[in-house]
Amino acid sequence: MAGVHGTLGCLATAGASDMDNVRELYTGNLFFQATSSVTDSDWEDVGLSDPHECLRVKILDLLGSEGPKPADVLVDRLPFPKRQIEVILHELEVRNLLSVGFYKQTKDGEYILRVDEYKITGGKEDVIEARTIQNLLLDKSFSNCEDPLDVMRNHIMLSKQEELLYRSADYRFGDWADIKHDSDVIMGRLLNNRIGYTLKEEIPLILGLRPPPWRGSNEERLLEMVPNDRNVERKELEIAFLRSYGSEKAEKGKRDFRNAIGNLDRSLSVAKQYKVVPNRKRSLSLFHRVSDVYEPMSFEEALGIYVNRMGPIRLYTIRNNVTRAVEEIAETLRVLEDKGVIEKVITLQPDPIEFYASPEDARRLRGYREEDRTLRILTQSDPYCSRFIQEIRFVLRDGWYRPVFKGVDPIGRILMYKVNDYLEIKDIQVPHAYLDEFAIEFNRLLDNFRDQLIDVSVLHNFNGQIIPLAPPEIQKLVESLGFIPMNDQRDRYIRGGVVATREKSIIHRSLFKLHNLHQATRKENEMKAVMEMDEVRDTIALRGRCEVMRADLDAMAAANQLHQGTNLRRHLVWSSYSHFQRLLMIRNMPAPEELLDVIDAFTENTDPRAYMERYAMKRAEFRKLIQPLLRSGYMVQDYRGGFKVVHAKPEYDVWEEKKSYLKDQILKYPVVSMKQMERLVGASFKPEEIAQVLHDMEDSGELVKGFLTVDSAEIQWGQPDLIEEGEKLDPMRDFVMPPSDPLLPYFSGMLRERFGFGSAYIVFHKEDAVAAFKANTRDDVFDITDFNGDPDTERQVLRVMKEFAWEHNMPLVGRMFEKLKSRIASR
Repeated sequence: MAGVHGTLGCLATAGASDMDNVRELYTGNLFFQATSSVTDSDWEDVGLSDPHECLRVKILDLLGSEGPKPADVLVDRLPFPKRQIEVILHELEVRNLLSVGFYKQTKDGEYILRVDEYKITGGKEDVIEARTIQNLLLDKSFSNCEDPLDVMRNHIMLSKQEELLYRSADYRFGDWADIKHDSDVIMGRLLNNRIGYTLKEEIPLILGLRPPPWRGSNEERLLEMVPNDRNVERKELEIAFLRSYGSEKAEKGKRDFRNAIGNLDRSLSVAKQYKVVPNRKRSLSLFHRVSDVYEPMSFEEALGIYVNRMGPIRLYTIRNNVTRAVEEIAETLRVLEDKGVIEKVITLQPDPIEFYASPEDARRLRGYREEDRTLRILTQSDPYCSRFIQEIRFVLRDGWYRPVFKGVDPIGRILMYKVNDYLEIKDIQVPHAYLDEFAIEFNRLLDNFRDQLIDVSVLHNFNGQIIPLAPPEIQKLVESLGFIPMNDQRDRYIRGGVVATREKSIIHRSLFKLHNLHQATRKENEMKAVMEMDEVRDTIALRGRCEVMRADLDAMAAANQLHQGTNLRRHLVWSSYSHFQRLLMIRNMPAPEELLDVIDAFTENTDPRAYMERYAMKRAEFRKLIQPLLRSGYMVQDYRGGFKVVHAKPEYDVWEEKKSYLKDQILKYPVVSMKQMERLVGASFKPEEIAQVLHDMEDSGELVKGFLTVDSAEIQWGQPDLIEEGEKLDPMRDFVMPPSDPLLPYFSGMLRERFGFGSAYIVFHKEDAVAAFKANTRDDVFDITDFNGDPDTERQVLRVMKEFAWEHNMPLVGRMFEKLKSRIASR
């Protein structure tokens, strides 16, 4: 009790005696001295313990040693205001540690320990405090494991990667990808149909806790198509399932397939595993068969193991996780208790409540244990947090937030969520007494979010106040976490980025200048324009970059010895042979073994006709052979119509090639976001690879990161020199950007949000995208098939479209075009 008395004494002399809540006093600069012997002159400074916990322990100690006492007596005995004592007493009463009644007199109500009241009112059971059970569950849940898979084994299942943060040594969010792709880990609807991750060895236990699955005829037929010895893709199952429907009933077949696969998933007849696939941004989801592969445990054995791992546990909590009838659960618990597999312990909440636990846990409950008072930031789905969610919501209120725990006590909450690629922190509500501990854990949490490619945070309030009006200790904490003012009207703070917004028109000027679309950098003719482009898809994309167009793309390909092949976005483009070499090294994919002889044949001879004559092959058969090689980048077609094998350099580092390519692409854009870069470079690059190059360029001073354009809702990376240069350029001309333009992926997000098109012609007027349209270009005309734009600017849009058509000598036609003209004429 020395720490308790020292803490309470310091609080009383430091101003807490005049406060209604001892948690509101900042204790980071307070100390008291302690020694192990009264004759020892070597006194040491000791920091204060948890103020709220010390006052709680002192009140319980008084009532436990001296018996029932009225509130006024407790107020006189303790150097704290009446309001503070009443708050503690109310909290202890709510948590069933205290009761109020008349025991020694009938004038004023007296507080007594709930355990003492139970005994003096005739209780015969050996009861255990509810807080003791909470502390045991806390110790079991947060026992530190070296291997994250041991955590999954101890908890049977996990729902989110954040749940491993305080349970596995040296774990970071970035480690979750390796755990998720482990061959022993599966994902599915596990306990009570909740989605989670578990180990294959735990499936018999989970199946034993679930009732036998029900499957209809469609489910049985689909399950037969899932092999026992390998995982299958969803597409493979869908193709096999739809074979019996035919083309006329294709829609019904797809609907039946969706229902059947969903039912198999819910009944845990199948689960999912994830696999990393080269040149694919996201991992591949595969179905893993569970039914008839894993033998379920008996319900009695499974329930015994479940109580052993998750106990002490109430019958009510078991019902929430085990999908069996409550009568069956209760009867099985009685059988297990008779066999000595589990024991029953009684706690007061406030009436006697039965908990079931293993014999070892029951012995631990009856022994003395020191409370774990570590501060943790959890999620509401956390295995420990979800056990006491009602109590947490009573203390911290309803809603979605991250609860902050001090030991078993919920003391605060963080209202925080992701917006695109940054964290929006609406409010942090933490008592002042825990600011130093909170700063350490919150900084750890924010650092882990960097592994999820979220390294920028925006803070609005702290304890309901904007930061400039907050107390000095909070402002100091915010500064220590790396937050700086955003200097906006809402007095927000930002961490990990800057706020240097410019109008989008300025960014677009610099962008179009770099790509020779601005009138200041447009080339004189097509020959100069094509030499400035890495890839050219068609003549329409090239035309906007030159003043005069005299020759077609085929003639320019011959003049510049260009080759046609597949780029990283899977489009056929014209480029140099060295460029396709670079793309092949970036893909780093082995050539198809069945087509190696084709590669050998075209290494010596590029004429496709000679190959077809040698093997008496028709052109359609030859096309089936050559297309996979064109798509994989091992073959390109030269300007003479022959096919040429692309050879990688003898020695190269794949990562160095990727890093070099990414850096070259990033430098082409004054401002770019992560999502834009993912669309621009294709699926061969994972988001983590792009982020690493962006961070390296930020560290070297080439880029800045933050909110760089007005009204932007995502984090952007920019080159300060190019942004400044955009302010000096003349306003951009009106023009149309075709869907084949290399810049279209840069604007594809805006195109979908504003106009609802995935790919279309974009009309720019006064440096802003004001309309978009789709068109067919057969017969050398623009046949408009769809149009979406601002009605107020339709007249200007029509003018820009006509200028675009005139440049290409391809008139505008179609019903949609006639409707647009008549609509404008009627105004």
